[in-house]
Amino acid sequence: MNRRRFIQSLGASTALVPFLPLLNAEGMEPTFPRRLLLFYAPDGVAAIDDGGATLDWRPRGSETDFELASIHAPLEPFRHRLVVPHGMRFSAGGAGQEHAYGMSGLWSGATLNGPSGDANFDGGNGLRTGWGSGITVDQFIASQTGPHAPYQRPADDPEPETPYRTLELGVQCAEPHSMHRMIYRGNDQPIHPETNPRAAFDRLFMGLGSDTPPVSQVQRASLEFLRAQTQRLKDRVGTREHAKIEAHLEGLSALERQLTTPTEVACMVPTEAPPEATSRFENSETFPAEANAMMDIVTHAFACDLTRVASIQLSRGFSQIVHSWVGATQGHHTVSHNDGDNRGILSAIDTWYAEQFAAMLAKLDAIPEGDGSMLDNTLVVWGREMATTSHRMQPMPLLFAGGTAMGLRTGRYIDVAGEPHAKALVSICQLMGLDVNGFGDRDPDSGPLPGLA
Repeated sequence: MNRRRFIQSLGASTALVPFLPLLNAEGMEPTFPRRLLLFYAPDGVAAIDDGGATLDWRPRGSETDFELASIHAPLEPFRHRLVVPHGMRFSAGGAGQEHAYGMSGLWSGATLNGPSGDANFDGGNGLRTGWGSGITVDQFIASQTGPHAPYQRPADDPEPETPYRTLELGVQCAEPHSMHRMIYRGNDQPIHPETNPRAAFDRLFMGLGSDTPPVSQVQRASLEFLRAQTQRLKDRVGTREHAKIEAHLEGLSALERQLTTPTEVACMVPTEAPPEATSRFENSETFPAEANAMMDIVTHAFACDLTRVASIQLSRGFSQIVHSWVGATQGHHTVSHNDGDNRGILSAIDTWYAEQFAAMLAKLDAIPEGDGSMLDNTLVVWGREMATTSHRMQPMPLLFAGGTAMGLRTGRYIDVAGEPHAKALVSICQLMGLDVNGFGDRDPDSGPLPGLA
């Protein structure tokens, strides 16, 4: 009796479908859902504003024995959990300048529309833009189903696997504008992130007990039903099949232990709500605390299985955050276009954003799952809307982390020499369990980025 015949013979209701993939072929050990987190920081890597002299952030060394660039030094504790592809070019373009079409194309690989109707924005130097034209990779992945995808049920299922299909969080992302939005459901369909940590906390966690996952009662009831059906099946088959059925029963017990012990430990609802955000635009005094609060929120949301696909946007294209805590006295974008060589302070800003990415990885890595951590089951991708502060679009600063349980081969630096970043978007889809060979309209049918999986 193979696994498919075993499952079919149960006659299990569709309510149990999400739990069946949690048992492996031997029925002994639970597995964990695949998760995706897109992480954004603004304005590109430090450069002199004359079109040249970009900070060289290329790692030094070989594919598996390398040293991270200085701006990525905070990521050293996670070097073995990273893939650093150097040399990619942006699959982005369309209306406006780089901040605008880079923002809309970062996760979509799609063209930024020209202005139309109410969508009429200054995309840089008076060039007008509309909204982006393509779905972003997170929304596409969340809309799909499959045996290895984050979701096995369709998005319109009346009994969803998680309370939220996706979660979009941001910190001081400003008003709706093509430079300020990076997530899209489709053509002319931007998704506006929640930028108030308190509002995000209330929406996600109010009403949840501190010691009970939000879906644990449903899970337990479903497991009891599945265990009863499995036991009845044992009474109807020959003794030769009893060992396999016992293995599945033990697998159900292991899954129940996962739900009642480690998951509840991980799903600890924060006991203290974060403060209200005081500004949608730049408020440098509160920016670091708000960023940390949003990273905490997405960690708890993943741990409690409130969603499996999320994004965090720190600031926006054309960011004017004054990073005074690293010595800046002017807004990020202003500094990047001042006369002279400002790469020192810009590099300090880049290093601070690397510290935030490292903090995000540490939060995920602190949640135990099986023999590893939640980071092993979460693909985290860090991107920016431009390659450099001098508006170059290559080499694109894109980093991958985590995801080892999903097939990402980490601890490597890869020279990709001009490959379009549409290939990275395809690879994200494939690592998330989807059969996809192209993404976006800038470099369609590109195939995946070689060497990631």
